[in-house]
Amino acid sequence: MTTLKRIILFAAFLCVGYPLLLAQKPADSAQVSAQLLGPAVVWNPSAQILSAIREKCGNGDPDGINGCFLLEMQSANASPQAVAFAKSFAGNGLAYVRAFRKVGLVDIAYIEYAFRANELEGILLVNGDPSIIDVDSEKFASRENFSKNPTYAALAKKYPHISTWPGDRYHTSEPLVEHLESGRESFVVGYILRDGCHACAQIGTASLTFAFDEHGKFSGVQAGPTVPSP
Repeated sequence: MTTLKRIILFAAFLCVGYPLLLAQKPADSAQVSAQLLGPAVVWNPSAQILSAIREKCGNGDPDGINGCFLLEMQSANASPQAVAFAKSFAGNGLAYVRAFRKVGLVDIAYIEYAFRANELEGILLVNGDPSIIDVDSEKFASRENFSKNPTYAALAKKYPHISTWPGDRYHTSEPLVEHLESGRESFVVGYILRDGCHACAQIGTASLTFAFDEHGKFSGVQAGPTVPSP
């Protein structure tokens, strides 16, 4: 190959190949950010900023609310990691991480849903296998799981319309974390029991223990104590 041909090929790579490599970097970075969560994923907008975002995005086209929210997060100085999380989690509802708690192989992300009317806060167990577990998912907070506790089963028999609602999802001292000598971790998560709807009478509390092995792999939930209301 002549020197002239080498120069032409190299110039063609600069014009075509190199921009394509650059274009791939943001996507790769966002993917890593969404999987490996840490303190950089936290975003703490002021009440005024969040209110303005809700007003601007909530009153627009419902199909464009996701894009609007992500753009406004960027404008409000949210980190790339924070925006990447909100984008990856959007299928479960528009939410952002307001606090992060490093506790071991598996950590805790405290989220806030931007457009919900009730139950604004949530808790995610992150960085394990699977990478994100929503403790309030119906998959876990189900009557079937709670019914393994005899006190809950008796309460459910007394109140046929018993329903489960999130407990304290705001304070970062919750949930209780237990570290075992074997290297395993468990998280004790609390729930509120009501006689039907969200505004109905509270009839008790219950808990689930989320267990992970020494490699951070999720091994299941176990029903904890159920305490009827006085």
